[in-house]
Amino acid sequence: MKKINSRSLAGFGAGAILLALLIGFVPKIRQGSPGEEEWGHYGHDASNNKFSPLSIINTKNVSQLKQVWNYQDSKDGSSILFNPLIVKGKMFAFMPSDKLVALDPATGMLIWEFSPDSTDVSTWTRGVTFHAGKKGRPDALLFVFGSTLYSINASTGKLIKDFGDRGRVDFYTGLAVEESMKKRVHVTANAPGVIFGDLFIVGCKVPDELPSTSGDVRAFNVYTGKLEWVFHTIPKEGEFGYTTWPKHARQKNGGANCWGGMALDEKLGIVYVPTASPSFDFYGADREGENLFANCLLALDAKTGKRLWHFQTTHHDLWDRDNGSPPNLVQVKHDGKLIDGVALATKMGYVFLFDRKTGKPLFPIDEVPVPTKSEMPGEKPWPTQPIPTKPDPFSRQGFRPEYFSTITPEVTQFIKDQIAGNKYNTGIYEPPGLNGSLILPAAHGGANWGGASYNPNSGVMFVNAVDMPWFLQLKDIKSLKKDNEESGENLFKMYCSSCHGADQKGTNFGPDISLKVKGYVRENLAKFIQKGAEPMPSFQHLPQQQIDAITAYLKGIKVTDAKKTIESGESGTKEPYGFSGYEFFKDPNGVPAIKPPFGTLNAIDLNSGEILWQVPLGVDKKLAALGIRNSGLFNRGGGIATGGGLIFIGATVDQMFRAFDQKTGKLLWEKELPGNATSVPSTFSIGKKQYITVAVSPDPGKGYKGGYITFSLD
Repeated sequence: MKKINSRSLAGFGAGAILLALLIGFVPKIRQGSPGEEEWGHYGHDASNNKFSPLSIINTKNVSQLKQVWNYQDSKDGSSILFNPLIVKGKMFAFMPSDKLVALDPATGMLIWEFSPDSTDVSTWTRGVTFHAGKKGRPDALLFVFGSTLYSINASTGKLIKDFGDRGRVDFYTGLAVEESMKKRVHVTANAPGVIFGDLFIVGCKVPDELPSTSGDVRAFNVYTGKLEWVFHTIPKEGEFGYTTWPKHARQKNGGANCWGGMALDEKLGIVYVPTASPSFDFYGADREGENLFANCLLALDAKTGKRLWHFQTTHHDLWDRDNGSPPNLVQVKHDGKLIDGVALATKMGYVFLFDRKTGKPLFPIDEVPVPTKSEMPGEKPWPTQPIPTKPDPFSRQGFRPEYFSTITPEVTQFIKDQIAGNKYNTGIYEPPGLNGSLILPAAHGGANWGGASYNPNSGVMFVNAVDMPWFLQLKDIKSLKKDNEESGENLFKMYCSSCHGADQKGTNFGPDISLKVKGYVRENLAKFIQKGAEPMPSFQHLPQQQIDAITAYLKGIKVTDAKKTIESGESGTKEPYGFSGYEFFKDPNGVPAIKPPFGTLNAIDLNSGEILWQVPLGVDKKLAALGIRNSGLFNRGGGIATGGGLIFIGATVDQMFRAFDQKTGKLLWEKELPGNATSVPSTFSIGKKQYITVAVSPDPGKGYKGGYITFSLD
């Protein structure tokens, strides 16, 4: 019988199994062994520390790491940002074509696949939650796709019929969204929840613009799907925090949701929940006050949902400073005492560190006076903001002259002229306005959803960061030009240019669509915009006339409905203002207008509060050709730390997967991938062999459809 080499198992799926049966070879499905190290949770475990004690692969032998299998999708799809689980001899992963699969972790062989409802809006899925079955129940995988919560039998890939409605629960359950508004207020979850006893505790993703809804935290029964408790992140009348909003805020505002992921202390029974900004992100005249519990770290009783303590990291947020990173449960030594702490890395490049039980800051946090003068009607910025005294920020603070790019004298002068001529704000807490601001750190971070990894043996946190300025300008929606084609262009700039660029040629986050959209049938393009595709959100909340205007602009077709839409005042948002998008501020050559590095990897000692090292993360090949080799790059996703003294991280848009030395930040190994690994990798062991797996997004230019690539030592 011919032996199949696992290195040749690229895309080993149903077709390969059929071939194996035809030649008389039946692959054996592993069941897992007690001594094997698993990756059983999003971020490895409930502490979300992205740390594995495995040391089989270490600083001395990592240079020998080789690819052992590549499971590639068979269909075209969108980006994958998924952190795969490895439990009981199976790897659970989400594919670009919106399928959940179980693979043999040693070979990449397909065991089963599950397709959620394809008519639902696609979800930016980063993980699933595994629940070990009890009371005669099967092991389950719980995850949200679109606006449906699913429970899947982990052994078979089949729906668990006695969960909710034959394996499904409407994810609007417990939220204040009327049936008639569901198309305009899309609710989903892109980070997995946590399990406490018989409870599945989960956050949600809600619209950043209005109409929206309060992003309440909910707990469902893992067996029945029944809603067990709800914590109102925008408080109801009579609840703590209600007076930090105008009256009846739950009826007119939204957001304050947890989309970044949670951490759970099972012993204390406390779940730690980071929350996002209120909706609308950049204009808050209709939400005067601090706006609790937006932009908070919440400590909730996992059994009841009762608030135990909270800390708000940005008051009355006007800059989209969501707490998008999942918190880390850590132990630190202060004044000779070992303290259970919780750490939160933020978009601002700050690390907030608290006592896990009480919420007391472990390093002092100062309430610092900030600018309050706003040109926006009715806006009342909060007069102070919290800034930790330690650790020092791991991203630059404010777009100051010493940070301006010096790649050429002409570029430096261009930056100065732009700021002076347009009177741009450049501080970290200056309120946004119609005139424009250059903001550093950007809404992209600092840190973002990849979060930090933490080695409990050393007390050191590792976090990747973006360090590029962002141009933010508010736009008066009523001032949109009424010419048919220009209205479509303005709508595109408002809703789409943040990822695809005003010229449609892409940004560090979104692809070039300038040629691709021309090949779409207009009706199919409209459906694509309405449905969304990871990580692109759904725009089904926009009126059809606006969808028509955008597609007409992209296709170069005239459309009269666009004019009617603008003139009638009908809009997808109830806010009077939109914004310019998430475009980085660049020089005339398209290079970020700041001294490198543009992206970094950082090591922070949580015992002392000191930054131990900071190194560039990623290489801009265009700048490398000019002799600038330490550029760093825009990055998404995160890294993992291991007992072998390594940090494994993709994240960068140069399609490289890297391993760094935890002690020094030295690059020890790198491998070019066939697509971007903007995800969090996983590591696990089988017998005496350690593996590293990372999700890789499709790259049509390379003919790669996306999937999972696994490495190990020979």
